[in-house]
Amino acid sequence: MTQILVVDDEPTVRSLVRDVLELEGHVVIEAADGPSALEAVNDQQPDLIVLDIMMPGMSGLDVLRTLRQTRSANDLPIILLTAAADDDTTWAGWTAGASVFLPKPFDPNHLLDWVDRLIPGSEESGGSESDPSATEIMKEFGGLGGND
Repeated sequence: MTQILVVDDEPTVRSLVRDVLELEGHVVIEAADGPSALEAVNDQQPDLIVLDIMMPGMSGLDVLRTLRQTRSANDLPIILLTAAADDDTTWAGWTAGASVFLPKPFDPNHLLDWVDRLIPGSEESGGSESDPSATEIMKEFGGLGGND
């Protein structure tokens, strides 16, 4: 089973991303800050990380840079999912080693598409046809996570 670490200081964003990913059969691990994310990477060894940039204390860019300096996490796919989508932040994310940069508000289908591209075989995990769609989950949460 594919394990995905979702790191965001906003609980509603973590819940939205978790629900979208779990619909596709992924196991989701959550962290609310940078230090917790680093601990989860060491303890849980996820297959992919969805990482917010703007977090108190240790930013997502700091987490990304720290992970890219370790041999065990050097090839770990990391999707930056953030409201900080200006050119400087985007460039900082790419140069720090992000695999993909998705701005908030985000389309859950784009997130799933990138997960499928970054994790070989993940598109085969899929949820059942009776599962709610990503759009229905978005409506339940009242948005796409663009408030940070």
